[in-house]
Amino acid sequence: MAWAEIIGHEFAKRLLQTHLAEGAVPGAYLFAGPDGVGKRRVALEMVKALNCAAQGPRPCDACPACRQISRGAHPDVHLLAPGGASQQIRIDEIRHVLGRLALRPFSARIQAALIDGAERLTEEAANSLLKALEEPSARARFFLTTARLSDCLPTIVSRCQLIRCRPLPVEAVARLLREQGVAEETAEAAARLSGGSVSQALELAGRWPAYRELAARLADRSPSAWLEGALPETRQDVARFLDGLMDWLRDVAVTAAGGPQWVRQRDHAEALRRAAAAIDLDRCLKLAWELVSLRESVDQFVSPRLVASLAREKWLELQKSGDTSIFRSPERDSEK
Repeated sequence: MAWAEIIGHEFAKRLLQTHLAEGAVPGAYLFAGPDGVGKRRVALEMVKALNCAAQGPRPCDACPACRQISRGAHPDVHLLAPGGASQQIRIDEIRHVLGRLALRPFSARIQAALIDGAERLTEEAANSLLKALEEPSARARFFLTTARLSDCLPTIVSRCQLIRCRPLPVEAVARLLREQGVAEETAEAAARLSGGSVSQALELAGRWPAYRELAARLADRSPSAWLEGALPETRQDVARFLDGLMDWLRDVAVTAAGGPQWVRQRDHAEALRRAAAAIDLDRCLKLAWELVSLRESVDQFVSPRLVASLAREKWLELQKSGDTSIFRSPERDSEK
């Protein structure tokens, strides 16, 4: 069965199946969870189940409706995703879909609008959607997804049945990577670093040598490792660079808190312990928030390299901050 093929999300699947069995499907769902954990897959299974022609358990994945929806070719299933330079969902796109939903379904029982990335709705688009969410047609249902629930308009959230999609277990992500042909050692390490996201794990496994090189630089306490190394220049590479810095800070904090079982970069456990022994939590947290801010601004800066330079400068300031640095120099350690 299709439900059984979805890895994880057991509570969400049980809840949706209960709604189907009781005939109590709300007009709108909002699936919230990190990128790459399968939110859209769960939503599509519900769309298939609502339109499945099978007499038994639904969806069957064999009837014409199920097959069309799986291929993304059903005329009554309408997908919206952020686009354009601003990566937003605009009001004209929402109006177009609402116009389609006002018509009778072409061949389905229920027309479905799948809005992927609800946090990217413009304010005008979100306001245009509100009335439809509040008073949906008997022949239409809305399925919204978001990776950033806090950025969604509260009035949108309040009109939807919220379904939380949690990160996937590390073991499940590693198994999926191995099935994609990723070497076992790389699969295990990438799965730990992915935060339960299959898409992030696959992306990380695809550039594993580059990630290992960055991790080795982070483990090196000498400033020369940073001053002599080349900085990334493309937006994508700068974003990955910032992600790597934040991953390392996370593991330093976890190690300092006495939770080695939660460390993701286990190959550098000793370097993390040295860093954690000298950690100043306030400085560490301050840098983490500064990196988050830089990460969010990557697409806005004229020069991505400038973002990388700012991040390197902040990292070196932390290293040079004397006894409160998360990385003491070997000479200072010997003095003690």
